[in-house]
Amino acid sequence: MATKPVWIDKFEDLEIASFPFRAGNIATTIFFCLIFSYLLGILRVIGPAGFFYSILLTYFSFMFFFGYLFVIVDYTSRGYQEIPKLSANLFIAERSRLFKELILISFFLALFFLVDDTYWRFIVVLTSFLSFPIATSVIIMEESLISALNPLKWIRMIMDINADAMFMQYLAIQMSTLLLGYVALFIDLGLFNLISMAVFLMAALTVFRSLGVVLHSNSETLGFPVRFGKQVEEKQSQLAKERELSDFSTQLYKLGNAGELNKAWELLEKRLGDDNFATEADMFAHIRDWDNPRLALKAGQGFIERLIAIQDFRTTWNVLEFCYTANGNDYKLLSAEAVIKLLTNAETRTQKSIMVSILRHFEEDFPNHPQTAETLLTAARFTAHDLDDFDSARKIVTHLHATYPSIHSNKTYEALSSILIDETGKN
Repeated sequence: MATKPVWIDKFEDLEIASFPFRAGNIATTIFFCLIFSYLLGILRVIGPAGFFYSILLTYFSFMFFFGYLFVIVDYTSRGYQEIPKLSANLFIAERSRLFKELILISFFLALFFLVDDTYWRFIVVLTSFLSFPIATSVIIMEESLISALNPLKWIRMIMDINADAMFMQYLAIQMSTLLLGYVALFIDLGLFNLISMAVFLMAALTVFRSLGVVLHSNSETLGFPVRFGKQVEEKQSQLAKERELSDFSTQLYKLGNAGELNKAWELLEKRLGDDNFATEADMFAHIRDWDNPRLALKAGQGFIERLIAIQDFRTTWNVLEFCYTANGNDYKLLSAEAVIKLLTNAETRTQKSIMVSILRHFEEDFPNHPQTAETLLTAARFTAHDLDDFDSARKIVTHLHATYPSIHSNKTYEALSSILIDETGKN
């Protein structure tokens, strides 16, 4: 029975530039633009006492706006392309972490009200705009208010973020937002106040969206899980591939056990051809563990040819050693070229022993091959020098002497023949 398919969440790069122009964000911008422009007007007409005149409106509007910025960073960092619309239900659903964010907002607002001097208020606003996004990020990652108020945590988090193009983009957007904020908050543009405030608020949405993208791209180094992302899609795709391969190998296994090995081979051959042998290594890993190795032995021949073609000799030897052992210490390769390639790449005693065994039937497997004499000479050399089997090596040399006269002038043959002849004389 086939297993349930794995659902793959296709991930698209998180949008930044177009984010503030979504219908919901435009509506949010207009809403808070009117409120903040009104509060700013009170401040400019009445002075600092104007904030106390409308303290509730100031506090709750700041709370909702910065709370929504927190939601933007939170959802973006987890890989959500779409952010929930601003609503009371949203804040209720996120109330556990938003409560920490509320205290964080209160902390930065309190800093603003602690100073009366315009210059120092500007410094507080500038510092707050720089540090508040980082403090918000700490809450998202650690869900700890104490950590979010710890400047050392801010520095540590920044050090864990890769200084790539995405992070540089975030810094550029943040600095632009600070400049727009200075214009909107501290310069009276008359009729253009609403426009400057709207531009500033849209920039604020963008900078927190960009921060969320930076957190998302650095989720592994920062150590928090994401819901959607390239890594998640890759893992889901890999799991889907593994399940599909498992189902297919189970089908082949049932056919093999039912004595329909040819049908199993036809299915395997067709599948490998359809995917251009992309799953060949995985399929071989499945079928080599079966009690009956016949299908693996047959599949191994073509697999070895393709591994040699890409010069992956480490895997080639692994596959060949398995097939050789599973076939009772004997195996036949599909082409003489594969034999010769492996012969020149044999390094260990085991590898040379396998090649000597394969070369015993080289003449039968590949009749009239132009390099037969040279390959048999190499077999004789391996047998004598590496396997210490002088009797078998002598038989190969004797066969070469009688069958391939052209090899007599070969220096390796002369040296090997001389050694084996001397050995014969001693005996």
